[in-house]
Parts: sequence; structure tokens; C-alpha cells
Amino acid sequence: MYLILFFLPALPRTPAGPHQPGAKRPPPAGPRPQQGAVRTGPPPPPPRARSRLAPAPGPGPLCGSGGCTGAGRGDETRRKEAGAAGGPGRAALTTGSAPSLPGLGSSWRPAMGLGLGLGPVLGAVVARLLFYPTLLYTLARERLPLRRRPGFHRIDRSVLLGALPLRARSPRLVQEENVRAVLTLNEDYETRFLCCSEWEAMGVEQLRLSTVDLTGVPTLENLQKGVEFVLKHRECGNSVYVHCKAGRSRSATMVAAYLIQVHNWSPQEATEAIAKIRPHILIRHKQVQVLERFHKHVIAGTASQSEQKSAETTFWLPPKNFES
Repeated sequence: MYLILFFLPALPRTPAGPHQPGAKRPPPAGPRPQQGAVRTGPPPPPPRARSRLAPAPGPGPLCGSGGCTGAGRGDETRRKEAGAAGGPGRAALTTGSAPSLPGLGSSWRPAMGLGLGLGPVLGAVVARLLFYPTLLYTLARERLPLRRRPGFHRIDRSVLLGALPLRARSPRLVQEENVRAVLTLNEDYETRFLCCSEWEAMGVEQLRLSTVDLTGVPTLENLQKGVEFVLKHRECGNSVYVHCKAGRSRSATMVAAYLIQVHNWSPQEATEAIAKIRPHILIRHKQVQVLERFHKHVIAGTASQSEQKSAETTFWLPPKNFES
């Protein structure tokens, strides 16, 4: 015990740190600035730049009554740095914008559907390449027991809408369905080997209004010609077979124009009426546009005819002081 007390004053003592309660802070170097005095000397060094991978502090997405308005300050800073480092291409991918191809514009979106975005020449080439595979698919769907798609449907007493009339189907259409006219919207190569080439010998009149498959749209002039052709045989009590390859798109557009002319329907009403009978029709946006133009011509023609009839029925009234 006495030995411990004897050597205790010789042990080194650790100086008190700033965290210890009894420690005293050393006085600051240099003169202490007075209150209100202007600070002199070199400016303080700029803050140290943060790494691009490290998240910068800041608030998160601004969410209020209208929902989140965007990313916080840290996300915006990182996007600006990525755009400055990688150029406009990287900035476009960062902001989430879809890429655009040369010649197609910024509104192009991939996988919008078969044939969309193709030029007229390229669309015709693609239609020729896919004609026989898609025709085989159409014929297979006609024979499937489940979800079967019949080859044709009768729309009204004068019009039948259907697929390509093969040689074996043509006599049935003439004998059983009273078909005396055929309106073809196929190109020549589509009907050259598989369809009947002797319609005239069977007492059937044929009108061909060639339209490209998959991407083609019947013109307004062809719609008018086709509707006049159908109305001519309608007055005679005959049935008209309107067809393309599958009876879904080109021929359905023609039948819709016929219904617009006969019933004065809108394009939507005509399309819905066909879809109730043949549910698998496919009328694209460009075909709806040409149907809307056709509808405007029908309305204008109906208005002019009504004005002409009213002018013919108007008779002259003599004035009151007229003496016979």
C-alpha cells in the first residue's frame, strides 16, 4: 500500500480532452474579432465537390394535394451532371424520352403494330412476303373447332362480307346466297392462282378496286365507286360479295361506307353494326379517317338533295291584291 502511494506521483497524467467536463479550451489564435466588425482576409475555400455516385442531400419528391411534383434537388443535380458529362444522348435517356429514328420523327414508338411506320413501297413488299402465311392462318381459323371464324357473314339482304373466295367456294355463293356481283379489294397477285377467274361465265359481275394488304387504305374515290356498285345491284335484288384476303380490314371499310350511305350512320355506328355480326374485323385509324371524309360527303350530298327537293315543291303564292 505504501509502495503504491510512493510511486503514484511519478505516473504520467493524460491531459484532459475537450469532451471532459473539467477541460478548458485553448484560446483562439490571433485577435478575436469584435462584434459588428467586417471580416478581412482571404475568402473561405469552396465546398468540396461531391461524387457523382454519392446522393446529394436535399428534400425528396414534393408531394402535396396534387400529388408528387417531381424529384428532389439531389436527383435534379445528378441529371444535370449526367447531361453535361455524356452529351444530349445520355440526357435524353436519363429523362426517359423514347428514341427516334431518322425520317420517322420523335413521335415514333416501337412495336406499334404490323405494318405501321412503313412507306408505301416497303409496305407493298411486306404485304407480298406475308400474303401466303397470313392466308394459311385465315384458312386455319375457319376450320378450328374453338373460336371458329366463318369465311363470310351476311350483313343485310344485299351485302355479304367475307374472305378470299376460293374456287371451291364460288359455286356455293352463286347458288345458295344469290351472289350476282363480287367487289374485290385485292391486288392481282392475291387472286391469280386461288380464286375463280370465270365470274362472267357464272353470270357474276366483278369490280376490282385494288388496295395494298396490311397497310393499304381504300381511297375516297374507290369508296364512292364501290358503294355505287353495291347500290346498283341492291336495286335489282341481287347479293354482292365484298371481300379482301381475310374479310377484316379493307373489305370491312368498304361495307362500312355502304352502311353510311344507306342508313346515314356515322363511321362508329357503321363499324359497331358490322362488329356485331363479324366480331373479328379490324378497321385501323387511317381507314376510320377516310370513312369520316366519306361521311362528310354523304351529309353534304343529303343536304343538297333536300334543298333541291324543297325548291321543287315550293309553289308561287299570288299577292292579296292580285286579280285573275
